[in-house]
Amino acid sequence: MSEPLISVLIPAYNRADTIGQCIASAQAGGHENLEIIVSDNASTDGTAGVVAELATRDPRIILLQAGTNLGPLPNWKVCLDQATGDLIHWLWSDDWIAAGFYTRVLAAMSTIDAKMGMSAATITDPEAGWWYTKYSHPSLVRKRDELLSLASRGFDLPVSPAACLLPTASVRKHFTISIPIVSGLDCNRRAIGCDQLMIMGAIHDSDGRCAFVPEPLAFFRDNPTSISVCTEASVRNAHYAWARSYWQRQHGLPRSWRAFDFMRLIHDGRWMAAIRSML
Repeated sequence: MSEPLISVLIPAYNRADTIGQCIASAQAGGHENLEIIVSDNASTDGTAGVVAELATRDPRIILLQAGTNLGPLPNWKVCLDQATGDLIHWLWSDDWIAAGFYTRVLAAMSTIDAKMGMSAATITDPEAGWWYTKYSHPSLVRKRDELLSLASRGFDLPVSPAACLLPTASVRKHFTISIPIVSGLDCNRRAIGCDQLMIMGAIHDSDGRCAFVPEPLAFFRDNPTSISVCTEASVRNAHYAWARSYWQRQHGLPRSWRAFDFMRLIHDGRWMAAIRSML
């Protein structure tokens, strides 16, 4: 694979304490051909100042500033609209990647001529001293439908694109802020679901060649103010279930793949969403 331009997209809100580590990890990812786009969503804690100072030392860092808080997903889209790279790496402003992340994932992609790649991920609270590794399946490539089926059931594949390099065209095609609201599930306002749909969309558009590095090279901080942590688990899971089933219906994928999410929605009492998921 030639040297692709990677657009590192970092939407941020009040992350002055973590965004420096986040950006530094991208800089240490082992790939020079980057554009690091940070969209500050009207932070009140000096996040923009931290990024602006870093940008004076690295011209690859591009700071965008919203005059008012746009909400999570619209701020993600600000980053995406500015991306000019061949590949997209979403990197949340309180997370980070291991040194050599880009080198390792790109090498794995090159080995099998894959259009996308990902690594295992670790959820961690560094202050409390605990780490939990997820998605460490050793396989490098599977058939497209097998990967989609696994993703539909929440198995083996990362939910967060922060562990992935995804083709820009697929990300633009499958990025959505218009998932219907049903049974109190508002994926757009909560910014839950769109992240996984970008991964599933990239798999759908590919020929099934997805490179996977089994070592945990992406680190998700167990931050009490992050969307995934501050949302109750059952509520978060129901949102993902509805987003996945909606997306699968839109793309004509087998109804049997939705059974897992149908049961999850029933278990959470989201009857209307469950019924619509199987239509």
